[in-house]
Amino acid sequence: MTRLIASDLDGTFLQTGGTVSPENVAAISRAHANGLETIFVTGRPTRWMRQITEMTGHEGLALVCNGALLMDLKTQETIYAELLSADAGLQAAAALQELDPDISFAVELDRHDVSFLVDDKYKPRWEIKNTPPATDVEDMFATEIVVKLLARPSDRIQQNADEFLVEAQKALDGIVDVTHSNFMDLMIEMSALGINKGSGLEKFAISKSMTAPDVAAIGDMPNDVSMVAWAGRGAAVENAHEWVKTAATEHVPSNDDHGVAVFIDRILAG
Repeated sequence: MTRLIASDLDGTFLQTGGTVSPENVAAISRAHANGLETIFVTGRPTRWMRQITEMTGHEGLALVCNGALLMDLKTQETIYAELLSADAGLQAAAALQELDPDISFAVELDRHDVSFLVDDKYKPRWEIKNTPPATDVEDMFATEIVVKLLARPSDRIQQNADEFLVEAQKALDGIVDVTHSNFMDLMIEMSALGINKGSGLEKFAISKSMTAPDVAAIGDMPNDVSMVAWAGRGAAVENAHEWVKTAATEHVPSNDDHGVAVFIDRILAG
Protein backbone atom coordinates (compact mmCIF):
# COMPACT_ATOMS: atom_id res chain seq x y z
CA MET A 1 0.00 0.00 0.00
CA THR A 2 1.29 3.46 -0.87
CA ARG A 3 2.32 5.61 2.10
CA LEU A 4 4.53 8.20 0.39
CA ILE A 5 4.04 10.08 -2.89
CA ALA A 6 7.08 11.68 -4.52
CA SER A 7 6.65 14.16 -7.36
CA ASP A 8 9.04 15.97 -9.64
CA LEU A 9 8.31 19.67 -10.09
CA ASP A 10 9.07 21.16 -13.53
CA GLY A 11 7.20 19.41 -16.30
CA THR A 12 5.35 17.24 -13.79
CA PHE A 13 3.74 19.00 -10.81
CA LEU A 14 4.08 22.43 -12.41
CA GLN A 15 2.43 23.38 -15.65
CA THR A 16 4.29 24.44 -18.79
CA GLY A 17 5.85 27.83 -18.09
CA GLY A 18 6.37 27.00 -14.42
CA THR A 19 2.90 27.95 -13.20
CA VAL A 20 1.25 26.03 -10.41
CA SER A 21 -1.60 23.62 -11.04
CA PRO A 22 -4.37 24.30 -8.49
CA GLU A 23 -5.70 20.81 -9.16
CA ASN A 24 -2.36 19.27 -8.18
CA VAL A 25 -2.13 21.42 -5.04
CA ALA A 26 -5.64 20.31 -4.03
CA ALA A 27 -4.69 16.68 -4.66
CA ILE A 28 -1.70 17.01 -2.33
CA SER A 29 -4.10 18.24 0.37
CA ARG A 30 -6.36 15.24 -0.26
CA ALA A 31 -3.38 12.93 0.08
CA HIS A 32 -2.46 14.47 3.42
CA ALA A 33 -6.07 14.28 4.63
CA ASN A 34 -5.96 10.55 3.88
CA GLY A 35 -2.76 10.00 5.85
CA LEU A 36 -0.28 9.90 2.95
CA GLU A 37 3.02 11.74 3.05
CA THR A 38 4.29 13.73 0.07
CA ILE A 39 7.68 15.02 -0.98
CA PHE A 40 8.96 17.00 -3.96
CA VAL A 41 12.01 15.47 -5.63
CA THR A 42 13.59 17.88 -8.09
CA GLY A 43 16.72 18.83 -9.97
CA ARG A 44 16.24 22.39 -8.74
CA PRO A 45 18.79 23.81 -6.29
CA THR A 46 17.83 25.22 -2.90
CA ARG A 47 17.86 28.80 -4.24
CA TRP A 48 14.93 27.97 -6.52
CA MET A 49 12.72 26.42 -3.82
CA ARG A 50 11.45 29.37 -1.78
CA GLN A 51 9.05 30.27 -4.59
CA ILE A 52 7.71 26.71 -4.61
CA THR A 53 6.61 27.07 -1.00
CA GLU A 54 4.96 30.38 -1.83
CA MET A 55 3.25 28.96 -4.93
CA THR A 56 2.01 25.69 -3.47
CA GLY A 57 1.73 26.36 0.26
CA HIS A 58 3.65 23.12 0.82
CA GLU A 59 5.99 23.53 3.81
CA GLY A 60 7.23 19.99 4.19
CA LEU A 61 10.46 18.47 2.96
CA ALA A 62 12.00 18.38 -0.50
CA LEU A 63 14.84 16.47 -2.10
CA VAL A 64 16.65 18.91 -4.38
CA CYS A 65 19.71 18.81 -6.67
CA ASN A 66 18.55 15.45 -8.06
CA GLY A 67 18.23 13.83 -4.66
CA ALA A 68 21.56 14.98 -3.25
CA LEU A 69 20.16 17.38 -0.64
CA LEU A 70 17.20 17.12 1.72
CA MET A 71 15.82 20.49 2.79
CA ASP A 72 13.07 21.83 5.02
CA LEU A 73 10.87 24.05 2.84
CA LYS A 74 9.54 26.02 5.82
CA THR A 75 12.93 26.99 7.24
CA GLN A 76 14.89 26.66 3.96
CA GLU A 77 17.55 24.81 5.94
CA THR A 78 19.57 21.79 4.80
CA ILE A 79 18.86 18.58 6.70
CA TYR A 80 21.63 16.66 4.95
CA ALA A 81 23.63 16.87 1.74
CA GLU A 82 25.57 14.29 -0.29
CA LEU A 83 28.59 16.30 -1.41
CA LEU A 84 30.57 15.82 -4.61
CA SER A 85 34.24 15.46 -3.72
CA ALA A 86 36.94 17.59 -5.32
CA ASP A 87 38.73 14.48 -6.62
CA ALA A 88 35.64 13.17 -8.41
CA GLY A 89 34.54 16.61 -9.60
CA LEU A 90 37.88 17.55 -11.09
CA GLN A 91 38.26 14.12 -12.67
CA ALA A 92 34.80 14.52 -14.23
CA ALA A 93 35.63 18.01 -15.52
CA ALA A 94 38.84 16.76 -17.12
CA ALA A 95 37.01 13.87 -18.79
CA LEU A 96 34.42 16.24 -20.23
CA GLN A 97 37.11 18.58 -21.50
CA GLU A 98 38.39 15.63 -23.51
CA LEU A 99 35.00 15.53 -25.24
CA ASP A 100 34.78 19.31 -25.63
CA PRO A 101 37.77 21.55 -24.77
CA ASP A 102 35.45 24.59 -24.58
CA ILE A 103 32.84 23.06 -22.31
CA SER A 104 31.79 25.37 -19.46
CA PHE A 105 31.05 24.59 -15.81
CA ALA A 106 29.01 25.74 -12.84
CA VAL A 107 28.34 24.32 -9.38
CA GLU A 108 25.57 24.39 -6.81
CA LEU A 109 26.84 24.74 -3.25
CA ASP A 110 25.39 23.81 0.13
CA ARG A 111 25.28 27.32 1.56
CA HIS A 112 22.87 30.25 1.74
CA ASP A 113 24.87 33.32 0.71
CA VAL A 114 26.58 32.61 -2.62
CA SER A 115 25.33 29.15 -3.59
CA PHE A 116 25.99 29.23 -7.35
CA LEU A 117 29.42 29.57 -8.96
CA VAL A 118 30.21 29.71 -12.69
CA ASP A 119 33.29 29.84 -14.87
CA ASP A 120 33.91 32.65 -17.35
CA LYS A 121 32.25 30.74 -20.24
CA TYR A 122 29.11 29.44 -18.55
CA LYS A 123 25.76 30.92 -19.63
CA PRO A 124 22.86 30.11 -17.27
CA ARG A 125 19.67 29.09 -19.04
CA TRP A 126 17.60 31.18 -16.65
CA GLU A 127 18.39 34.77 -15.76
CA ILE A 128 19.76 35.25 -12.26
CA LYS A 129 19.73 38.54 -10.38
CA ASN A 130 23.26 38.43 -9.02
CA THR A 131 25.68 36.47 -11.17
CA PRO A 132 28.68 35.58 -9.00
CA PRO A 133 32.21 36.47 -10.12
CA ALA A 134 33.58 33.90 -12.54
CA THR A 135 35.95 31.34 -11.07
CA ASP A 136 37.68 28.20 -12.28
CA VAL A 137 36.69 24.62 -11.54
CA GLU A 138 39.54 24.12 -9.07
CA ASP A 139 38.33 27.02 -6.94
CA MET A 140 34.75 25.78 -7.16
CA PHE A 141 35.74 22.49 -5.58
CA ALA A 142 38.08 24.15 -3.11
CA THR A 143 34.92 25.23 -1.28
CA GLU A 144 34.41 21.55 -0.33
CA ILE A 145 30.63 22.01 -0.34
CA VAL A 146 29.72 21.23 -3.95
CA VAL A 147 26.40 19.41 -4.26
CA LYS A 148 26.01 19.39 -8.04
CA LEU A 149 28.29 20.05 -11.02
CA LEU A 150 26.76 21.45 -14.21
CA ALA A 151 28.40 21.34 -17.63
CA ARG A 152 27.25 23.12 -20.77
CA PRO A 153 28.90 22.05 -24.05
CA SER A 154 30.14 24.65 -26.52
CA ASP A 155 28.65 25.31 -29.95
CA ARG A 156 31.11 22.82 -31.45
CA ILE A 157 29.00 19.98 -30.03
CA GLN A 158 26.35 19.19 -32.63
CA GLN A 159 24.33 16.74 -30.54
CA ASN A 160 21.03 16.91 -28.74
CA ALA A 161 20.78 16.54 -24.97
CA ASP A 162 20.19 12.77 -25.09
CA GLU A 163 23.08 12.11 -27.46
CA PHE A 164 25.52 14.17 -25.42
CA LEU A 165 24.33 12.55 -22.19
CA VAL A 166 25.06 9.09 -23.58
CA GLU A 167 28.58 10.18 -24.56
CA ALA A 168 29.11 11.80 -21.17
CA GLN A 169 27.91 8.70 -19.31
CA LYS A 170 30.56 6.63 -21.09
CA ALA A 171 33.30 9.15 -20.25
CA LEU A 172 32.18 9.53 -16.63
CA ASP A 173 31.47 5.89 -15.82
CA GLY A 174 32.60 5.13 -12.27
CA ILE A 175 33.35 8.80 -11.50
CA VAL A 176 30.02 10.58 -10.96
CA ASP A 177 26.32 10.12 -11.55
CA VAL A 178 25.26 12.10 -14.63
CA THR A 179 21.88 12.99 -16.10
CA HIS A 180 19.94 15.77 -17.77
CA SER A 181 16.61 17.37 -16.89
CA ASN A 182 15.58 19.16 -20.07
CA PHE A 183 15.74 17.76 -23.59
CA MET A 184 15.62 21.30 -25.01
CA ASP A 185 18.65 22.46 -23.01
CA LEU A 186 22.09 21.04 -23.87
CA MET A 187 23.40 20.71 -20.33
CA ILE A 188 24.28 17.78 -18.07
CA GLU A 189 24.09 17.55 -14.29
CA MET A 190 26.45 15.55 -12.09
CA SER A 191 26.23 14.33 -8.50
CA ALA A 192 28.44 12.12 -6.37
CA LEU A 193 28.65 8.55 -7.68
CA GLY A 194 25.51 6.64 -6.69
CA ILE A 195 23.53 9.77 -5.87
CA ASN A 196 20.40 10.41 -7.89
CA LYS A 197 16.68 10.89 -7.38
CA GLY A 198 16.19 7.17 -6.88
CA SER A 199 18.89 6.82 -4.22
CA GLY A 200 17.75 10.01 -2.51
CA LEU A 201 14.14 8.84 -2.38
CA GLU A 202 15.21 5.41 -1.13
CA LYS A 203 17.30 6.97 1.68
CA PHE A 204 14.39 9.19 2.69
CA ALA A 205 11.94 6.28 2.61
CA ILE A 206 14.22 4.14 4.78
CA SER A 207 14.37 6.97 7.34
CA LYS A 208 10.57 6.68 7.50
CA SER A 209 10.71 2.87 7.83
CA MET A 210 9.37 2.45 4.29
CA THR A 211 10.44 0.30 1.37
CA ALA A 212 9.79 0.62 -2.37
CA PRO A 213 6.25 -0.87 -2.25
CA ASP A 214 5.27 1.93 0.15
CA VAL A 215 6.32 4.63 -2.34
CA ALA A 216 4.77 6.09 -5.49
CA ALA A 217 6.77 8.44 -7.74
CA ILE A 218 5.97 10.50 -10.81
CA GLY A 219 8.18 12.41 -13.24
CA ASP A 220 8.92 13.47 -16.79
CA MET A 221 12.65 13.74 -17.60
CA PRO A 222 15.74 11.46 -17.61
CA ASN A 223 16.72 12.62 -14.11
CA ASP A 224 13.41 11.09 -12.93
CA VAL A 225 14.05 7.62 -14.35
CA SER A 226 15.87 6.32 -11.25
CA MET A 227 13.08 7.23 -8.81
CA VAL A 228 10.23 6.18 -11.12
CA ALA A 229 11.97 2.81 -11.61
CA TRP A 230 12.70 2.35 -7.89
CA ALA A 231 9.26 3.18 -6.49
CA GLY A 232 6.64 0.49 -6.10
CA ARG A 233 4.36 2.63 -8.25
CA GLY A 234 6.16 4.69 -10.89
CA ALA A 235 4.24 6.99 -13.20
CA ALA A 236 5.06 9.11 -16.24
CA VAL A 237 3.07 12.14 -17.32
CA GLU A 238 1.97 12.20 -20.96
CA ASN A 239 4.59 14.85 -21.82
CA ALA A 240 7.38 12.73 -20.34
CA HIS A 241 10.59 11.70 -22.09
CA GLU A 242 10.39 8.22 -23.62
CA TRP A 243 12.98 6.93 -21.15
CA VAL A 244 10.63 7.79 -18.28
CA LYS A 245 7.63 6.25 -20.01
CA THR A 246 9.62 3.04 -20.45
CA ALA A 247 10.60 2.97 -16.77
CA ALA A 248 7.07 3.72 -15.55
CA THR A 249 4.42 1.16 -14.72
CA GLU A 250 1.62 3.73 -14.97
CA HIS A 251 0.85 6.60 -17.35
CA VAL A 252 -1.23 9.68 -16.60
CA PRO A 253 -2.23 12.89 -18.41
CA SER A 254 0.29 15.66 -19.02
CA ASN A 255 1.47 18.27 -16.54
CA ASP A 256 -0.93 20.77 -18.15
CA ASP A 257 -3.78 18.30 -17.63
CA HIS A 258 -2.94 17.82 -13.94
CA GLY A 259 -1.43 14.36 -14.22
CA VAL A 260 -0.17 14.41 -10.63
CA ALA A 261 -3.73 14.94 -9.37
CA VAL A 262 -4.92 12.02 -11.51
CA PHE A 263 -2.14 9.83 -10.09
CA ILE A 264 -2.90 10.81 -6.50
CA ASP A 265 -6.63 10.20 -6.91
CA ARG A 266 -5.90 6.85 -8.53
CA ILE A 267 -3.82 5.92 -5.45
CA LEU A 268 -6.53 7.11 -3.04
CA ALA A 269 -9.20 5.18 -4.93
CA GLY A 270 -7.11 2.04 -4.67
